[in-house]
Amino acid sequence: MSGPLDGLGDEAVTSLMAAVGGARWFAGKGRQPTPRSLTALPWLNEEGAEPRVRLAVLEVAYPDFPGTEHYQLALAQRHGPGPEGLAPLYTDGDATVYDAAQDPEAAAVLLQALLEQRSVSDDDGAVRFHLRERGALSPDLPARVFRGQQSNTSVMFGDVAMIKLFRRLELGRNLDIEVHAALNDAGTADVAGLFGWTEATWSSDGVVLGADLGMCVEKLADAVDGWDLALEVLRAGGTFADHAAALGRALAEIHAALRTAFGTSERPGADVAATMAGRLRAATAVAPALEPYAAGLQERFATLGEAALPVQRVHGDFHLGQTLHTPSGWKIIDFEGEPAKGIAERVAPDAAWRDVAGMLRSFDYAAASVPGPGAAAWRDACREAFLDGYTGGAGLGDGAGPLAAYEADKAVYEVVYEVRNRPDWVGIPLGALTALAGPTTEHTTHEGAPR
Repeated sequence: MSGPLDGLGDEAVTSLMAAVGGARWFAGKGRQPTPRSLTALPWLNEEGAEPRVRLAVLEVAYPDFPGTEHYQLALAQRHGPGPEGLAPLYTDGDATVYDAAQDPEAAAVLLQALLEQRSVSDDDGAVRFHLRERGALSPDLPARVFRGQQSNTSVMFGDVAMIKLFRRLELGRNLDIEVHAALNDAGTADVAGLFGWTEATWSSDGVVLGADLGMCVEKLADAVDGWDLALEVLRAGGTFADHAAALGRALAEIHAALRTAFGTSERPGADVAATMAGRLRAATAVAPALEPYAAGLQERFATLGEAALPVQRVHGDFHLGQTLHTPSGWKIIDFEGEPAKGIAERVAPDAAWRDVAGMLRSFDYAAASVPGPGAAAWRDACREAFLDGYTGGAGLGDGAGPLAAYEADKAVYEVVYEVRNRPDWVGIPLGALTALAGPTTEHTTHEGAPR
């Protein structure tokens, strides 16, 4: 293992890689990760502090994969006992190293560094903290690690703020930070406030690399996950239509702000159709269950070739789990895009129908998760209300065809995901494709809403 921590022994490296390999956020499960380097960035607090805290970048390679992946580690070095119940990452001489994101005292150092806008550097790299808005932040806010399943790690600070540490790093600017900043500047009320962020630079094989490491956002008081709320309402036999309409209005406001902040352009519909057709061919190779739908889906995608599509910056991975219901209304979170896509694809402008289709598919999944005689009617009511809210009651008009194509594209992606991860669920997207692969001229229900 090369890099500033090349003094780690084999036992420490093995222990560290075991901890990383078992983490929810590690993307290399089932493969053979080889650590190339662990670059420890400068200490964030003074010598003699207990714990002493630093951030680090782990570079991992795979024998069957070109290039490398970069993961952020938050390291808390202690010479005395660590937090009760927290397993160490490894031992280094007379010190024990823990995950700082799981250690409340160590996490508090990250907040303090942001409040002081620290900028630290040494021969191995640099870390810079940027404070946009102090708000109610204070160094004495108690830290609490969020224990839910996440692709990143979130630490709550009282009822005021949340620091999200990005684990699998994307070189360059993080989309979530960029979009939150733009939407905050636009005065959009449908997202959390951005207090600040952290960035770093380091060297790998003589090349200077850089990435955003984390962001500090407003903690939304009394927030309820949109997916959980939808299932709760459905199980109770209630209507979610009013919530769905409000979500449609919130998404429309987000899209309008993104158009203003990042601009718009056009993309030939034929190019979009060709991309979707290519994804379908690749998906069918993985999931042969798609074969009976292929011809109809190709026809569905081909309808996009009739005109240019307006495109803009979008959320990219919009569904009920990316929303929070608060006393002040719905908030939209996680603007990093679909995790399976590369950064270039996620930042590229796309039709706003991408996000609309994502929420329609989410309603379908919610209904399928609570099967019963009223589930289909609940789903259809949500769809109709959401579309009505999004369009401001104006209807889809010429958007019905493009929306159906985007919904079909999303369902194709879902089939592959379910085949690989939850085979018992593959019937949900296949059921949608039964309708979406049907005749392209009569494929509507609910006053023009595509099904």
